[in-house]
Amino acid sequence: MFTFQPYQKSLSTNPEGRSNVHIPMIYERYEPEATFWEYHVLRIDTREASLPDAEQLNALGREGWLMSGLVDERASGGKFVYYYFMRQAVEADKEQKRGK
Repeated sequence: MFTFQPYQKSLSTNPEGRSNVHIPMIYERYEPEATFWEYHVLRIDTREASLPDAEQLNALGREGWLMSGLVDERASGGKFVYYYFMRQAVEADKEQKRGK
């Protein structure tokens, strides 16, 4: 019967192949801070305006907006295209949402 064992080069002189170096475990209490988000919806009436070009979308990106979704109502006979954006809320907004 043939069995495959991967090649391992031992860095220690321990015959069991375990390292002699003690790696300490450090435990600390960490409570992550809540993340707050803000949202922006860009609604375009395709009968009155053209869809945003790369320059307009890049301007939103420079302001920190990340496009998270798109809904094109034209596929079902509608007239609007919705662009959904989100970004992490700035510190002033976080404090206000916490009620401070």
